[in-house]
Amino acid sequence: MFLILETRIPFKVLYIIKKEVNYMVLIITQTWYPASQAEKAGKAYLEAMKKFPADRSVSKPILLSGVKLEKEGLHAIAISSVKEGKVKEAMDLTSKRLLVLAEGVEDIKMSMDIYYDLPEAMPLVGLSAPDV
Repeated sequence: MFLILETRIPFKVLYIIKKEVNYMVLIITQTWYPASQAEKAGKAYLEAMKKFPADRSVSKPILLSGVKLEKEGLHAIAISSVKEGKVKEAMDLTSKRLLVLAEGVEDIKMSMDIYYDLPEAMPLVGLSAPDV
């Protein structure tokens, strides 16, 4: 496991998520692909979700998929809150879905990041979180 210190997601978005979610770990996946691949990406997404459906005992979707148009093409993001003790299972499920996308969409780029809230992250570096 590792602590992610860099993010492209605005702090305000993460703050809103934290206020509304009681779970301690978030998985944030992002994909970037050319606009010419949008239909293939949509079909690959549907295939991935059918092959590897959501498992609410592992994680809870916060944002199933948000898509925006950029200069270079499309950028999609998904956010899930992971149940306690289920990080490995959630990462495995997410990885399987991303592999389906990688097989079906040309020139796709993707990332999967794990975000810990402060009480979960501080022990990873040998510290205790302050009382808030």
